[in-house]
Amino acid sequence: MNRHEQDITQRCIAHMEKTVPDVVAEWLRLFNNREIDRSRMPLNHAEMITASTHVCNDCYDKLVGFLLYWFRITLPRNHLPADVAAREDCWYGYACRTQHHNEDHARKRNHVCRPTRGNHHF
Repeated sequence: MNRHEQDITQRCIAHMEKTVPDVVAEWLRLFNNREIDRSRMPLNHAEMITASTHVCNDCYDKLVGFLLYWFRITLPRNHLPADVAAREDCWYGYACRTQHHNEDHARKRNHVCRPTRGNHHF
């Protein structure tokens, strides 16, 4: 997620009167119970990872980002802040390269979504 989407995610979590660690723990439980599709998790041997697997800091950040992505993508739009709920999805979704270097594009379009253009399948 780009910084703008991360900020939106944190606002959603705060509005629900939860903390990021609360949400990560909840989604780690779902992950551990294999209730989340791991096919797009950006880690090697994703099928072998559990809540008790020791990972380096970089892999931990990727795992947390993956869990927070699932949290966000499952939120109904009416749970998003009003200033962002009406944004259209970016055609390239989470795979959009522009979102990371063009702040206007990152703000204008939702990137917590599946790509509808390009060669990415989710």
